[in-house]
Amino acid sequence: MKKLFILMGLAAAACSGGAKDSVSLSARLGASGGAGLPAADSGVEAASGIGLSRVRVSVRRLRLEREDRTAEVEIAEGPLLLDVNGPALGGALVDLVTANVPPGTYDELKLDIHALQSAPSAAFDDLVRRGASVLIEGTVDGQPFTFASGLEAEIEHEGRFDLGSASANITLNIDGSTWFKAADGSRLNPLDAGARDAIVANIRASFSAFEDDDEDGVDDRGHHDGGDDRGRADGGEDHHDGGDDHGEHDGGDDHGGGDGGSDDGSGHH
Repeated sequence: MKKLFILMGLAAAACSGGAKDSVSLSARLGASGGAGLPAADSGVEAASGIGLSRVRVSVRRLRLEREDRTAEVEIAEGPLLLDVNGPALGGALVDLVTANVPPGTYDELKLDIHALQSAPSAAFDDLVRRGASVLIEGTVDGQPFTFASGLEAEIEHEGRFDLGSASANITLNIDGSTWFKAADGSRLNPLDAGARDAIVANIRASFSAFEDDDEDGVDDRGHHDGGDDRGRADGGEDHHDGGDDHGEHDGGDDHGGGDGGSDDGSGHH
């Protein structure tokens, strides 16, 4: 069963005057072009022998910038916690938030991936305990793993979002099929500390967004990725847990992780 926990404060649109119309923001975990990840015993398969059973991502803010650069509109301040498991891992569209946005053409969606210092609710406890903004659980060749990253990044996704008098939807796509694949197509093992830099970089690059008014998980303009991503990744603490849900595994410490932190081999809940 899919789970989505959202805690947020909706900020007023950053423009004065003019009608404001309802815009929804949805999210999906899947490959580009609307495809879902293939089914696996543990949930879905992200790469050969790597199955995903749960994915959690903490998002600090969501904003839209107008094409003419006259305003930036706050969609949600957050913190937002996307917690997806079960059938939703295969690409189901999940409603995140609905906000009033002034009509117009927007060309950039901005989101901050950020670890929290304290938990606003129990749903965030695991991430706060590990200093993580991203938690990925699954199996590698049948062996349970949790990949925890303290990735901090401001992701700016360029696209075209024409928001008019009718309700509109923007879909945030997170392409999990890219996380554990090296540039040469070989597999990146989340239990291998040497693969951490590349996996964290792949996670940061896996976010895209597109206008999706019919909410079918496909870009209304027919593009597969909805535009170009630009972003800044800041240093953050990384932790890598290799255990299953019922044990503690001491894997030592790694230094020089992909986003400037350390790796922790402790088990997870």
